[in-house]
Parts: sequence; structure tokens; C-alpha cells
Amino acid sequence: MADRLLIVEDEDTLCASLQRVFLREGYEVDMADSAETAFTLLDRRSYDLIITDIILPGISGIDLLRKYRKTKPTQKVIVITAYASLTTAVESIKAGACDFIIKPLMHDEMKRAVRKALDRAT
Repeated sequence: MADRLLIVEDEDTLCASLQRVFLREGYEVDMADSAETAFTLLDRRSYDLIITDIILPGISGIDLLRKYRKTKPTQKVIVITAYASLTTAVESIKAGACDFIIKPLMHDEMKRAVRKALDRAT
């Protein structure tokens, strides 16, 4: 069975691009344009990995990470952002992110990060 990814990103073009990349790699991919939409999807099914932007409408990606890991502490999450700082990187890792990637995203870098995250033991 293919690994399931949830991409939480409000930039339509980037989200569609990542979806195409990961579908070609053989993953099942769902998309959400906000943390609220992501929570709805997470209530319906489980995901092997969540990829979330930090800056989202409403709840931030870091708050999504914190809140969801309270109910599922082993959830693997990669945080992506165009507004990187040492503070946001540390905050993401402390919240439980397994990786922190700065935009613009390179497809090869994202594929490696996803494989690495999925290969890690929980």
C-alpha cells in the first residue's frame, strides 16, 4: 500500500506542483488549504506524513503540528516556509517537526526529505 501524504498549503500552484511530484512517486496525496481543512481530513483518515506551511489562513502550521501531535504524538510532519528564521526553525523542531525546509522548494530536496521522514522509525 502506498504511503499517504497530506499537504497543507494555501498557495494553489505550489500545492498542485507538490501533489503532481508525489503522485508520480507513487504516494497517495490529499491537499488542504488551511489547518481547519486539514483537521477535517485528519478526522477521516490517517496519514504517514504531513507537509505543512507555517503561514496559513487562521491557525498556523506550527499550531496545527502542536495540536495534532497531542492526539497522535508519533505523527511525522515536515514544516515548510518562505519566512524562515532561527526562531521558527527551533519552534518547529520543538513542536515535533522531523524537518524544516525553506521555500522556494526544490522537488528533489522535498522527495529526499519525505523519504527520510518516512524511513525513520516511530
